[in-house]
Amino acid sequence: MSKVPLMFQPLVKYADFNGRSRRSEFWLWVLFRIIIGIALGGVLLFTIGSSIHLAENQPELFMQRYMTAMPVIQLVNLALLLPSLAVGVRRLHDINRSGWWIVMPVIVMIVGFILFFIVFGTSLFQMISASNGGNEITDAQGLEIAMKLFGSMTLCILLPVLISQIVMLIFYVTDGTPGPNRFGPDPKGRGNTAVF
Repeated sequence: MSKVPLMFQPLVKYADFNGRSRRSEFWLWVLFRIIIGIALGGVLLFTIGSSIHLAENQPELFMQRYMTAMPVIQLVNLALLLPSLAVGVRRLHDINRSGWWIVMPVIVMIVGFILFFIVFGTSLFQMISASNGGNEITDAQGLEIAMKLFGSMTLCILLPVLISQIVMLIFYVTDGTPGPNRFGPDPKGRGNTAVF
């Protein structure tokens, strides 16, 4: 395994959620995913780029070419999802954190959507029932609804997700625990006992 470049070790450890991963392994994997994303975007542009003029004249042919390329791109992304999750979990293990932290942004987003629908839905219902029996909404009320929509979305979804992503970024850039921890030996070899 040591002969495999660090960038590709998540592919070798495809679904291995045990152990620890160094920052370099994690960030080289992120770089690899960015390169793959750019390459897939190039393939998509190449596939449908020659048919952009068809979008106006023959939209069904344009969509057919687009729908031919998208499943391939999504299959590649799906194939790389498991090693991405595994290297993220191993990176969290390296700083002595549970791998379950990786789902924090998703949970924050789900809870945020629920709160958004409760807060905005309640506010919208009150405004509509207060407006002339609910038949007409004035421009001022429409603007107020739009502002409440934006404010509720920002407070309930965007801000909490941003904060959770910042927390995850801090976790991912933090140096690993020196020496062994509850998830295994230090991948940098610091404090590991040598076997003679």
